[in-house]
Amino acid sequence: MMPLNDLLQNRRSTRRFRPNAPIARAELNALISQANRAPSSNNAQPWRIMVLTDPTLRQRLLPEAYGQEQIITASAVLVLLGDRAAYREPNLRRIHQQEFTDGCFDANVRDFLIQAAVQFYQPFDETDTQRSLALDCGLWAMAFMLAAEAAGWQTVPMSGYRRDGLRRVLNLSERYLDVMLIALGKGTERGHRTLRQDAAAVSAWDGLPQ
Repeated sequence: MMPLNDLLQNRRSTRRFRPNAPIARAELNALISQANRAPSSNNAQPWRIMVLTDPTLRQRLLPEAYGQEQIITASAVLVLLGDRAAYREPNLRRIHQQEFTDGCFDANVRDFLIQAAVQFYQPFDETDTQRSLALDCGLWAMAFMLAAEAAGWQTVPMSGYRRDGLRRVLNLSERYLDVMLIALGKGTERGHRTLRQDAAAVSAWDGLPQ
């Protein structure tokens, strides 16, 4: 297993993939399950993933993604969606009940967590909901890309697409917020090196960063 620091240092966004390098469904499901360990608000786990492998569907999606070739050449394209229904009582109750059944905590804690979560999301408007979904799904996305890198796959997150066109092609209902695409495959060339700022450039102790 590659150390976390090496994963963070070595991962690069890959945009050129080897065609005809399929990923087995079981392996991709394992990567998704690993990423599901990501934290989320109230453990609501609102991420939902559409896995696109069908060439015809991806060809239809290509113009909506401004012709970016990885839509076609990647082994799979993941459409990361935020599920608005995840912040509602049925899902919150289901998750905390499962945790109780699995012995994570007792009934008093279960009931407290359900009530607290329901009350937390109750005043959310659409802006609040979108912000929280984007945050939770962003945590999942990073976990997934690191898991993929550790398993020898390359990825690139994609926000460059026409939202209306993507939603039309995929027939997405209003229940789901489209957050991003993630292309995954075997890179034919490594992404170019980029620089990251150190802690001193982006943080400050007991005050605002400059």
